[in-house]
Amino acid sequence: MQKVFGIPIDTLLAVLVVALVGALAILAVLAIRHPVLVKLGVRNVGRRRGRTALIVVGLMLGTTIVATALTTGDTMSHTIRGAAVRTLGQTDELVSAKGTEVSLGTNLGSATGVEYFDEDVVADIDAALAGTSLVDGSTPAVIEEVAVQAPAQRQNEPRVTLFAADPGRMEGFGAIEGSSGEVTLDGLSPGEAYLNEEAASELGVATGDRVLVFAGGRPPLRVTVKDVVSYEGAGTDGSAVLMPLEQAQAFLGRSDRARHILLSNSGDEWSGAGLSDEVVQTLEPVLGPLGLDIDESKQDAIEAADLQGNSFMAFFTTFGSFSIAAGILLIFLVFVMLATERRGELGIARAIGTRRGHLVQTFTFEGAAYDLIAALVGALVGAAVAFLMVLVMSRAFNTAAGGDFEIEFAVKPRSLAIAYALGVLLTLAVVAVSAWRVSTMTISAAIRNLPEPHAPRRRRRLALAAAGLALGGLLTLAGVTGDAATPAMMGVSLMIVSRVPVLRALGVSERIA
Repeated sequence: MQKVFGIPIDTLLAVLVVALVGALAILAVLAIRHPVLVKLGVRNVGRRRGRTALIVVGLMLGTTIVATALTTGDTMSHTIRGAAVRTLGQTDELVSAKGTEVSLGTNLGSATGVEYFDEDVVADIDAALAGTSLVDGSTPAVIEEVAVQAPAQRQNEPRVTLFAADPGRMEGFGAIEGSSGEVTLDGLSPGEAYLNEEAASELGVATGDRVLVFAGGRPPLRVTVKDVVSYEGAGTDGSAVLMPLEQAQAFLGRSDRARHILLSNSGDEWSGAGLSDEVVQTLEPVLGPLGLDIDESKQDAIEAADLQGNSFMAFFTTFGSFSIAAGILLIFLVFVMLATERRGELGIARAIGTRRGHLVQTFTFEGAAYDLIAALVGALVGAAVAFLMVLVMSRAFNTAAGGDFEIEFAVKPRSLAIAYALGVLLTLAVVAVSAWRVSTMTISAAIRNLPEPHAPRRRRRLALAAAGLALGGLLTLAGVTGDAATPAMMGVSLMIVSRVPVLRALGVSERIA
C-alpha cells in the first residue's frame, strides 16, 4: 500500500515516529526530574502479574485492530501485485492494435477478433527510444489462448496461453528456468516447445512427452516437450506453452506478423513500471499513425493492487473503529478502576504534600509502562489475526474462483511500525487524560474512602452541551449535503448526547435524562 487514511504511508510513518519520539522524550525528561515518581508508578506493574496481563490485553485492543487492517491491506496489495509480476514479468508495456483490450487474466486480450500487425514495427519503436535509456528490451510477440491435448495421458487443457517471442530479443525480459538451469527459446528445434509447471501439472506430462496444440480451425501442431520450465512474463499466471516466434507464426498462419510488441523498461520488475509514463509519451506520436496503442499494463496493475489494498484496509478500519472506540473507553475505565482501588493511598500521598501534578505523572509513568508492552503485543497479535483472516479469505476466494485465486500473506515492517506508534500514542493520550481525571479528589474523602462530594458545574456542562450541539449539527449537515453516512451519524449521536445536560438543567429527572 502507498497510502493509509489518504496519507502517503512514508509521510505518515515519519510523522508518527517524530510524535512518538517527542512523547517519549517528554516522559524521559520528567523521569529524570522525578525518579521517585517513576519508581512509584512502575513498581505496580510487577506487583500483580495477573492484573498486569489483564490491563495489557485491554490496552492492546486498538493496536490489534489497526495492525490487522494494515496487514490485511498489505496482503491484498501484495497478492495482486504478485499476480501482475507473474503474468508480465519484466514486461512493462504492450504495444497492440487499436481496440485490443488488454487485461491481466489467463491471457492478454481475446483470442479472436484481434488484429495482427507487421512485426517490423519494433524497428520504429527502437529508433524512437534510441538514446533515451528508458527501455532495456523490446520484442515482437504472439500471446494467444490455445487448447493443448496430451494424447498418451488422455488429458486436455482448453485454456493454455501460447507465448512466443523473438529468441534474439529476449534480453531484458527475465530468465526462463528449466529443470537443469536457465534455458532459451533459441534452444528449441522445430517441433519442440516448453511447458510451464502449471501446464505440465494439468496435463500430467513430463520432458519428452508429446502434446497437440489447437488454435481456431487450423490443423493441430504436434510438439515434443523439451523441458518443463518456470517463467514469469508469459502473459499469464496459469498454464502456458512457450515456443519461438517464427514457429508460432507458421502454426497460426501469421507469417511476419505480431500480436504485441513487448517493452521492458530499465530497472527490475517493480521499479521499471515507474518509467511507463515517459515511455508512453515518447512512443505515442510514433504508434498513433500506425494504428497502434501502447498499454501501461504493469503500472495499471500495481495501482489497482494498491487501491484494492487500501479498500480492504479502509473496510476493516471502518468496522474496527467501533472496537477502537470501545478500547479507548476501556483504557479510561481501567485507569479509573486502578485509581479507585488505590484511593486511600492516593489521599494519604496528597495529605503528606504530594501535588496533584505528581499523581498525574505517577499514573502516566505506570500507564506508559503498560502501553509500551501492550502496543508491541497488539501489533504482533494483529499480524497473527490478519494471517488467520487471510486463510479464511483464501478459502472463500478459491471456492468462488474454482481454486484459481491464491491470496499470499504479506506483512510489511512499516505497517507494524505504524500500528505500534499509533497504539502507543493513542493509549498514552488516553492514559494522560484519565490520570488527570483521577487526580481530582478531596483529600479527606479519599483517605476515608468516601464518595466525592457533589460539586455542581452547571455552567461548564451547559457550555460543553452547546458546543456539542453546534458541532453535531455541523457534522449532520455536512453528512447530509455530502451524501456521507459517517459524519451524519456521528453528528446525530453527538447531538443526542449533548442534550443530556440541557434536560437536566430544565429539571427533567435523572433517569429520563
